[in-house]
Amino acid sequence: MEDVTDLMNKYRECSRHLWNVYFSSREIGCSRDCVFQGIRKLLFESLVLSELPDQECSGDSTTENPAAPEKDPPPVLKVVPNSAWSPILIHRMLVPGEATCWEQVKVSLNDLELIFDDYFDFDELAVRDFNYYRCRIHRFPSHAEYEGRDALVETRDARVFLDERNGVVQ
Repeated sequence: MEDVTDLMNKYRECSRHLWNVYFSSREIGCSRDCVFQGIRKLLFESLVLSELPDQECSGDSTTENPAAPEKDPPPVLKVVPNSAWSPILIHRMLVPGEATCWEQVKVSLNDLELIFDDYFDFDELAVRDFNYYRCRIHRFPSHAEYEGRDALVETRDARVFLDERNGVVQ
């Protein structure tokens, strides 16, 4: 597996800077959030995906063309905590359909597989640091009930790797 943490850090810093300087002070609403998410998607394609082996930048990702050939699935980016036993936050619902929270769980690296989804910050409105990798728990044999849930891992406590072996997570 290839370590792509430096590429991810460049994308994170660029996203943070754009949000904190140009978007956080704009009027709250869909235009701000939708535009920012579209820009982040393009940044991710340009700064991360285009730098990975066998990946191409799709150009205008905001336009859907049903006649266009199907794109290859995105590469699998695995988040691997730095220490053998590392605390992570796992998303759980307190009351189905209502409240949610993040539960801290200490896990063994040998017992967990995390797939990168995005960066996360608890503050949605003001300055963002994106201090967490938001991941999907792909495999967690000792706690199968957590598989498929979101998890947060502090960026300083983990590395991101391109999994070239399996390409697609099922």
